[in-house]
Amino acid sequence: MKEVFVHRDPARVGLYKSVLEEAGIPCFIRDEYGSTSLASRKSTFFSPALCVLNDEDEERAKGILADIENAPVTEERDWTCPSCQESVPANFGSCWKCGVLRLGIGVPD
Repeated sequence: MKEVFVHRDPARVGLYKSVLEEAGIPCFIRDEYGSTSLASRKSTFFSPALCVLNDEDEERAKGILADIENAPVTEERDWTCPSCQESVPANFGSCWKCGVLRLGIGVPD
């Protein structure tokens, strides 16, 4: 078991856990609920930690997470789905409501 990411925001840790699971890396969150006291928010000591179960997955997991952390910030704007006219966040490649791809090419599998 190796710790690969620690953050005060449990939502971010949970998102990164999902990313690693999607990549086929078994992992879990230690101290998932952490402490919510003001003192602990200033330190990562009591923060949730994302850990990989298999030591050999550590470097791959850190690489995947580094790619996410270092991804360039996009200046794209939200877009309107050509099929259902729903407003969709800029970082979505398909409509969250009907599934049509951003370019209106079709519905993802």
